[in-house]
Formats: sequence, structure tokens, C-alpha cells
Amino acid sequence: MAETFRLRVMSLMRVLYDDEVKSVFLQGDEGEYELLPFHYPLMGALLNSDIKISGADPITIKCGVVMFDNNSCIIICEEHETEKMLYGAGGKTK
Repeated sequence: MAETFRLRVMSLMRVLYDDEVKSVFLQGDEGEYELLPFHYPLMGALLNSDIKISGADPITIKCGVVMFDNNSCIIICEEHETEKMLYGAGGKTK
């Protein structure tokens, strides 16, 4: 069995992803990086980009924070689709 780690991606509105993964590729404020099982503990800011999860569709975010510790990764982000979810496809209403 391949080694994995737990990845949870959450916005303020909902859980976007919660499962075991082999890797995740992120665009941080200090460059691009890939997290693998048993990665060194880290905390960082994420930029407007895609979260690329092995074996899953990418998740597009506006910004976010990432924390990896004890073979578990938590990402809290702002989604690009938040306005559509709140106001419908027509945009904001007055």
C-alpha cells in the first residue's frame, strides 16, 4: 500500500475535499511546492491558483492558508465560486 496523508480543504461555506492523498501541489506566497506523506511541518499563505490533488480534479481558490503537521494537511481558502453560490449566476443583487 502506498503511503498517504489526510488532506482537508475547507472554505467558510463548505468542505471542498476530505480524503487520503498521495500528494498535493500548491502555489504559495514564496513559490510552488508539493506536499508528500510525512512532509516537514509547515504553515503558509496560498495565492490565487489551483490546488492540484493527486487523483482528483483541481480546486481553484482566490487565497488561503495551509498547515501540514503529523501527516495531516488542512487548507482553509476562499473559493472563486463563492459569489455564485451566495447570489446566483447573475451576480450580486441590491
